[in-house]
Amino acid sequence: DAEKVGDVTAGLAGAGRVITASYDAPYLVHGQLEPPSAIARWNADGTLDLWLPNQAPEMFQAAAAKVAGITPDKVKLHSPPLGGFFGRHFVYPPANPFPQVIQLAKAVGRPVKVIWSREEEFSRDAMRPLGFARFKGGLDKDGIPVAIEAEAVGDGPLARWFGRKPDTADSSAVEGIAEKPYAIPHRRVAHVLVEDPNVLGFWRSVGHSMNDFFYETFFDELADAGRQDPYQLRLRLLADKPRHKTLLEAVGELSGGWKRGPFTAADGSKRARGVAMASPFGSEVATIAEVSLKDGAVRVHDVWVAIDPGRIVNPAIIESQVNSAVALGLSSALLEEIVFVDGAPQARNFDAYPILPPDRMPRVHVRIVESGAPMPPIGEPGLPGVPPAVANAVAALTGQRIRSLPLSKVKFEEAAGRT
Repeated sequence: DAEKVGDVTAGLAGAGRVITASYDAPYLVHGQLEPPSAIARWNADGTLDLWLPNQAPEMFQAAAAKVAGITPDKVKLHSPPLGGFFGRHFVYPPANPFPQVIQLAKAVGRPVKVIWSREEEFSRDAMRPLGFARFKGGLDKDGIPVAIEAEAVGDGPLARWFGRKPDTADSSAVEGIAEKPYAIPHRRVAHVLVEDPNVLGFWRSVGHSMNDFFYETFFDELADAGRQDPYQLRLRLLADKPRHKTLLEAVGELSGGWKRGPFTAADGSKRARGVAMASPFGSEVATIAEVSLKDGAVRVHDVWVAIDPGRIVNPAIIESQVNSAVALGLSSALLEEIVFVDGAPQARNFDAYPILPPDRMPRVHVRIVESGAPMPPIGEPGLPGVPPAVANAVAALTGQRIRSLPLSKVKFEEAAGRT
């Protein structure tokens, strides 16, 4: 178990209604524009110079020394500016050319540079794991959640690269499901390990990138089953969490006042909004998305994000990171997936792995709320709330609950008679 509060068995047994649902999210590659590359030069004194993009110089130095058969102090690592990473330039020897270039340079006795092709990059990337989660939620007679049980099924990159601990949940497999702030008295979150045969990697916001989609869309399902407005229900269950409640109120105000819809926009299109919360890596985030449909596909017009990063040094950096995180989160929600056939990934380039095009990027509105909490990293928190906010908006517009990503797998229609 990753979290156990109260008595879930008793809570579900005493509930007036129990809702169950299962969710899944696909493998994702990083899809970076920068192809993996490395340069190695062996020197006359037996030392090694290595040039390669990386996120963790000391770890790469140790890994390179192991491949080279020398001590880490004999490896000089040069870290050039990165062309994109978000988990791609971590130490995944099978998914990185540095072992090749070290061995090639030693064999020929000259400096060697290796650049992988786009097809090699796609086929050998360290992927975001396949995600699956099962939920049970119990509602009281007033439609308020009193119990929730969740099982995250699969593998996670943290235990893969840093070692498994017996009978211990991998935090990267349950983050975004465990320790949510809502005041639900009976809670249990478990990790059911199913080892993944692929090379797994850290993807921007790691487990939060899919787990917040699972939890926050199920939360909306509970709200609908209990005939509760999902925004107001969140406010009610955050009454004793002032940091989270303030943030949710801030994003509602930023969006011009919460309205779920469907409603008719100025351009005549039918639209709806969805909301989601996320607590990634020390930051707190509240997100609202407004969507419509065009030719059966989801169009996202606006995304409002209220973010509490604790303390602020440069607000422009925070806003920039949130904008880019929204783009990547929306791309994963709408379009991205890796499909395997006979054990091989089918996408080997961007023609088979579409990413968000510029004309589908929504307007992004950011409000920073400074709570004074310790300052965390800011590159990832803006992403996790986007997929569930969009999916919840689509459900409000169409009446169709989405439990599997990406949304491009479904041709949507507006629900007849919805107002």
